[in-house]
Amino acid sequence: MLARHTLEKQADRLSTLDYCNMEPVDIVLFEEGDTRAESGYRTKNAPGDVARNVLIDRGESLVLRASLASVTNGDFTPEKDAASLLVFEFNFLSMNSGRRFKKAAITLTFDDASGDLRNRPEVWAIAPQGKIAINKTTTTKDVKQGFNAGVSAGFSGASGELGYVWEASQVQEKVHATTLSGTKRLIGSDFGKDNSALWTIEEDAVTKAGLPSFLRAAVLLRRRDDVPFQFTICVEYDTDLKGVFKRLIGQEKPDPVDPVQLDSETDLDELGIATLGEGKVDRSNMKEMDIAKQADVVLATLLTVPA
Repeated sequence: MLARHTLEKQADRLSTLDYCNMEPVDIVLFEEGDTRAESGYRTKNAPGDVARNVLIDRGESLVLRASLASVTNGDFTPEKDAASLLVFEFNFLSMNSGRRFKKAAITLTFDDASGDLRNRPEVWAIAPQGKIAINKTTTTKDVKQGFNAGVSAGFSGASGELGYVWEASQVQEKVHATTLSGTKRLIGSDFGKDNSALWTIEEDAVTKAGLPSFLRAAVLLRRRDDVPFQFTICVEYDTDLKGVFKRLIGQEKPDPVDPVQLDSETDLDELGIATLGEGKVDRSNMKEMDIAKQADVVLATLLTVPA
């Protein structure tokens, strides 16, 4: 067991964790270790539990951390169905200035805990949604071409070329940016309503500055009956190491991630999961909420702050 653990650690170091228009908000994130008990390679539920707040915590030089920040339950409308608002936080941290994440794809898939398709939650809304350009930049390139005009002459057995050269310039512009895409999908079934939320983040291919280090995202579920539901998380990612690609996926090899099961009786306080306050969210009519505003959906870039 010790040898296997050592090999896994060595492999992790070698791969260095290549994990499978909104206004950006700068948040200062200090590069410091997390010494809490649930930190460190966390992808499993504690023995006897079916839920947790830290979903994934992997890495050394490059750290991927995904967590369930808050769960708020209520009514989809005053007359019909239950609803749940889930807020997730994702960190893509480089602990080494020479390393970076290039791309990450996050998939959350929701199911009825008992497997009853009739009660499978519907992903009603997500935030962020659509395609967003982050730090869009225009690069200008001056392309020059030279042209020669001359007269060839020959006399007394000799020849030569007399002429002149002019230069023309053509300005070429290229718009580039880090991109974030968010969408709803139906995954794992041939029928029914959307049951998944997907986000993909890709670095600016020109600046190669890596990914934003923090993303907070939200999912609003419509639930036909107030019964237990669960979700699995899959993160695919790529880094600056060529030829290395990593995938963490719920219930599958090589890096299994336990699903999380929730219901109205889940002790969120015990799990360290917050709930949005009554004054902030109208729980009697969650269909009408602006989840991007209510969940404080933001993007941020890590700022290195001198000690």
